[in-house]
Amino acid sequence: MANNPMGLDFIEGSLGVCRLTFDNLDLGKTLEELTVEYVEDLKDIFYAQDGTQPMDKVPTGQAYVVKAKLAEQTWAILAKLMRGLTVVGHSALLAANLYLSGKANFAKVLKISRVDSDGVASAVPEYILTFYKAFPHVTGPIGTFGPDTQRAVEVEWYCFRDPAHHNAFAVSGHPSSLGTGYIV
Repeated sequence: MANNPMGLDFIEGSLGVCRLTFDNLDLGKTLEELTVEYVEDLKDIFYAQDGTQPMDKVPTGQAYVVKAKLAEQTWAILAKLMRGLTVVGHSALLAANLYLSGKANFAKVLKISRVDSDGVASAVPEYILTFYKAFPHVTGPIGTFGPDTQRAVEVEWYCFRDPAHHNAFAVSGHPSSLGTGYIV
């Protein structure tokens, strides 16, 4: 890379332009910001004789949610992200695909790569965050038209733990150095 992103790994640095790949399809660069949110459900443990505040908190659920606006929009990209969309050449059929398991049928590998100042996505493992099972959900309009409007697609990926990768959600850097033994 000609001009490396600031910082030594994915999470460091003051600027965070990213390029996304989902199920081996380059989704392009993001518009505005990309967020990676840690979600955790906590259960309060109470004892009546110890008052009204919890005596302990127990995590009962964990996940990650990735939110981004895609700056590059095509039918081919939308077909990867939307269930029921079929694309052949430049023709698209907007139909339905209901009542199937999202994790089993639609969750795929999502790679978030930091981009350098030349707009080139990094190939350095420390600058890439790979989620093993990311379930896409388009959350905004797929078409925005106006004389001064940039088209963008808002997408949210719910990331599941993957039993095939030590029951982990994601990896950044070298998986082998973490004792996982998996190559991403």
